[in-house]
Amino acid sequence: MRITVQNIAKNFSNMKALDSVSIDVKSGELVALLGPSGSGKTTLLRIVAGLETPDAGTVLFGDEDASSWPVQKRQVGFVFQHYALFRHMTVGNNIAFGQDVRPRRARLAKSVIKDRVRDLLRLVQLDDMEARYPSQLSGGQRQRVALARALAIEPRVLLLDEPFGALDAKVRKDLRAWLRQIHDETGLTTLFVTHDQEEALELADRIVVMNKGMVEQVGTADDVFDSAATPFVQDFIGESNKLAVDILRGAVFLRGQKLSVSAGNLADGPAILYVRPHHLLISEPGALAMPATVTGIRRSGARYRIDAILSNGQQQVEIECRTTVQVSAGSQIHLIPEYGRVFAQNGLGS
Repeated sequence: MRITVQNIAKNFSNMKALDSVSIDVKSGELVALLGPSGSGKTTLLRIVAGLETPDAGTVLFGDEDASSWPVQKRQVGFVFQHYALFRHMTVGNNIAFGQDVRPRRARLAKSVIKDRVRDLLRLVQLDDMEARYPSQLSGGQRQRVALARALAIEPRVLLLDEPFGALDAKVRKDLRAWLRQIHDETGLTTLFVTHDQEEALELADRIVVMNKGMVEQVGTADDVFDSAATPFVQDFIGESNKLAVDILRGAVFLRGQKLSVSAGNLADGPAILYVRPHHLLISEPGALAMPATVTGIRRSGARYRIDAILSNGQQQVEIECRTTVQVSAGSQIHLIPEYGRVFAQNGLGS
């Protein structure tokens, strides 16, 4: 089921939650709505679900205008962050609930519902837990039940609002891989909200980056990480060193020193150079190498982080490398940006 959102606007009192938002989710695609708190991503998800009414704009399911459809007609499966399971019901009854409460003419036979529940328990890898209660499950298991319940109604669209936000880091990582597997098996069009960029980069076919009720960029993980369209996307996704530079005749200069990165088509004037820590390389002295002084070294998993201050301009930078290098606090080093993104101070990028 293809979902098309056209020029959606939504206000709450004096706050503009969504400002003319348009996105297109292809049939069978898994798309992440990524952004900080207050960016409008959950409001957009709830509008797609029919739980909120937009002030303007249109929601299409396939070629049909679903803007005025009630929740029931949209046939969406919704998974909440905090599970929303019925504590007095067993796992099996929780999963069957959506089918059990349907009007009699639309309800499946009890034997069919029971088979459906068992199939879903196998799908979410909880085969032996049908008779348990939510209080007897771990957080990760409860979220699997919540997903199975959403799938039990045979939805056309699956919507997830921060589905792993309440879980610890290790469980979240395990469930991310599992959710991707479930999506590939079911082929459901899936839209999920997250503020966790690693989650979005790992899971989604495409990512919608949102900020202050607007869409900053839509693209694959490679698009938004390596070719950010705006300074916000560059700054929000991943880590970047930000250096105040100047553009002159197509070249990038740091306090008069020419750097090795391209200015693209930017006009002359002040700009900001964004360089990922792993793109800042320690090098031999040279005309394009920036002299710096090491202020600290620390380990981060399999990598090392080196803090340094550039001699030219006293700007703080962070370098990430896989192996130790023969430096210590106070060492003089030289750095070359292997790759960077340059944005003019008006926000336009190279």
